[in-house]
Amino acid sequence: MSLIKKITFGLTFGMAICLAATSYADEPQKKEFEKTSDAGAILFRIENIKPLTNEEGLTDRCSFLVTVYNRMEKKIEKINMDFRWQDAIAKKYQIVDDNVEPVDDPKDAITYIMKHVELEDVFPHQQKSFEQIVTTDKCFLLLDQLEYKVNDCIAEGDKITVKNNMQTNRGSCINNFNYINSKNPEYYSEFKDTPDSVLEQQAEEAKAHELAGVEEVYKKSLADLEEVSVELDKIIKRGSEVADDKKAEDGKKTEETKEEAKAEDKK
Repeated sequence: MSLIKKITFGLTFGMAICLAATSYADEPQKKEFEKTSDAGAILFRIENIKPLTNEEGLTDRCSFLVTVYNRMEKKIEKINMDFRWQDAIAKKYQIVDDNVEPVDDPKDAITYIMKHVELEDVFPHQQKSFEQIVTTDKCFLLLDQLEYKVNDCIAEGDKITVKNNMQTNRGSCINNFNYINSKNPEYYSEFKDTPDSVLEQQAEEAKAHELAGVEEVYKKSLADLEEVSVELDKIIKRGSEVADDKKAEDGKKTEETKEEAKAEDKK
């Protein structure tokens, strides 16, 4: 190859490399997942779904965790919710002479798994998990098809009004909930991994918090007892002073009586 051809080939090859690099650099980056929940939302997800068996070894219940992530600036003191999962399989088919056959009316196939859930004390910008158990043998239904209703959400500072022994207000955070299922990217990006020991850790934290409260009450009781003791000492001292004054007064009267008696005798 001549020198001129070598130079031309080198320039062409170099320009191709530069164009390729420029084209790759200008290529748009992969779009990141956008958040699907609100900034101040209360996120929750269902996880750690496990079948539970009875004494006969048959699955009759499912345990799961409800993990709540509080994005609000206030502590959530109480959450009252109803969960519902649709089961469109249980009555869709029937067994006839060992054969599986569809039912006549598909509308009769729809049944529901129901669970009432009460959660409490979720601090701002923290997550907390709550163990729940529901009676069903179809644990797989708990994965994604959740329908939920928030009955109450009481946040720190909410005023509770009661009429005829019933709570009339439902709380300030009742509309802040976003359910995050496993198909939502936030299921993995917004929550911390929940270890198997999370409930034990939370129980230890709750126990420590309770013990701290008991210790505070104990200290206050000692302080109150000390105040009572001081007041009793004052009362006893005052009683003693009164008794001494009375004794001195009685002694004085006795001496006066004796003096009067002597004066009478002299007469």
